[in-house]
Amino acid sequence: MADDLNRVCVVHADRSDCPDAFVTEMNGGYGLMVHDGGSSAIEIAFCPWCGARLP
Repeated sequence: MADDLNRVCVVHADRSDCPDAFVTEMNGGYGLMVHDGGSSAIEIAFCPWCGARLP
């Protein structure tokens, strides 16, 4: 998850525009990015890769 959060896209200046970005920090937690042209995300409680509970 840290790899995805720290990934820098060489094509897109904004992470919300990059289709390779999956997670984002939000409201003191984490969320899955909704790629609909905006910066929306759905808050998650567990890591989508390993299933560990997120803070």
